[in-house]
Amino acid sequence: MKQDFLEAGLVRNTHALRGEVKFECWLDGDQPLSGVKNLYPAPREENPLELNTVRRQGDLLLVSFCGIDSVEKAQIYKGKTLYVSRSQIDPRGEKVFFADLIGLPLVESESGREYGKISEISSRGAGELLSVRLPSGREAYFPYVKEWVDRIDLEKGVFVHAPEGIFD
Repeated sequence: MKQDFLEAGLVRNTHALRGEVKFECWLDGDQPLSGVKNLYPAPREENPLELNTVRRQGDLLLVSFCGIDSVEKAQIYKGKTLYVSRSQIDPRGEKVFFADLIGLPLVESESGREYGKISEISSRGAGELLSVRLPSGREAYFPYVKEWVDRIDLEKGVFVHAPEGIFD
């Protein structure tokens, strides 16, 4: 099921004295906040933080918000996940995000065998891992590798070509 709000990233810390924050952005692209006007402290449309400036600093972004002009005002967001409205980053509703995969079955493309339901997605440096809750209740992991993912159907599941024995 497509969610209206997606996790945009994490406020790592404040930066300097004028209210800027160090933001670990979880959105894709060279300019991941391009076109984004607001971030939200909760996954609903209340109390939006209007973006003022965004610039890179290494792997992080330095972000300032309108009305947050001191380190004290910025401090309350330290360690908080901020959200973005799906409509800001996908106005036509065509994209599939990792968050959309939670709860979908992971299915072998050729046989139709359902391995289990995707319960979580985590990044492990070299790539993403899908946590799959097997029918036995055990948690297994499936590497999200382009060559192994055949197709994604948001109604029927994530269809894959799993290496032999990965779920045994």
